[in-house]
Amino acid sequence: MITCDSGSEDFVLSSLKSIESVKLATGVFGTYDILSKLEATSEDTLRDVITKKVRKLPRIRATYTLIADNKGSFSKKIKGKDVLDTYMSQAYVLLDCEKGKEIDTMNNLQKIAEVLDVDILFTTHQVICNVIAPTYNEISDVVTKKIRKLPGIKGTTTLNVISNKPR
Repeated sequence: MITCDSGSEDFVLSSLKSIESVKLATGVFGTYDILSKLEATSEDTLRDVITKKVRKLPRIRATYTLIADNKGSFSKKIKGKDVLDTYMSQAYVLLDCEKGKEIDTMNNLQKIAEVLDVDILFTTHQVICNVIAPTYNEISDVVTKKIRKLPGIKGTTTLNVISNKPR
């Protein structure tokens, strides 16, 4: 997650997308300006990409790195990603769950239709998931009426994705 200089989000997004290890970079509303997902063959390689490439980009003020456990994740296959980007609202939700409940939380999230993918993390928030719905109000309903009601959830932080809808 990245905080950048005000008004420089497009520049930073474009710069991030030119880094090979960056598999996702999107603007978000909330505490951070950009959420990016990096993949690497090892933690050392990931650390190098973050410290030598991402953090060296101009106009980035701060980064917060969450490391995912590649054994604790799931992803639903979605056809027509362009349609999804154009007609759906998206958010990433960080979940703080009770210790030892990460796998149960992932399994429960998998049952929620609006949850696209889930990763278990090695950080303060134990789980992150990507949620879609036609509107941000409906995402709010999913978070408050479905996700927060799951057993073992202590708190959530929602980062709404800045829309890719045509203007």
